[in-house]
Amino acid sequence: MKQAKQKKPSQEAEASRISRREFAARASAAAAAIAANPGALLGAAGMATAASAAAEPQQPGANAPKLSPAAQAEVDAKVAEIFRRYGEKLSDGQKADIRRLVRDGQAPLEALRAFPLENSDEPATLLHLVGPSRRAASSSGSAGSPTAGGKKPAGGGA
Repeated sequence: MKQAKQKKPSQEAEASRISRREFAARASAAAAAIAANPGALLGAAGMATAASAAAEPQQPGANAPKLSPAAQAEVDAKVAEIFRRYGEKLSDGQKADIRRLVRDGQAPLEALRAFPLENSDEPATLLHLVGPSRRAASSSGSAGSPTAGGKKPAGGGA
């Protein structure tokens, strides 16, 4: 008669392990949950600190780079367009962050635009295609010919 198979301890351990795919799914779900509700990770004390930091008005002129009137007009136009598209979905803190980030990103953008560049200027790095190595090319030749670098093959005798 056939006896019922009993699970060995090693088989039970394998059954309780999760696959890589399941681990990835669980990890992405946990990351999404943290991203959706970061306050749950901070706790009550962290929430109070974060809320007080967000409630404090930021001084736009404190650390802001000095921008030309044209650059400031561009910043205002970009911020207005972002608020037009996503304004109802953004909190006041997020709107303040957007204003700050667009303003802080404008100075490097102006410096990049000021760099003189012509249409005929080539990039600093060029792609140089290299053919097959010399050793591979010489090995396809006759057996008595020396390899790359003029050296004779090892064990070649006299």
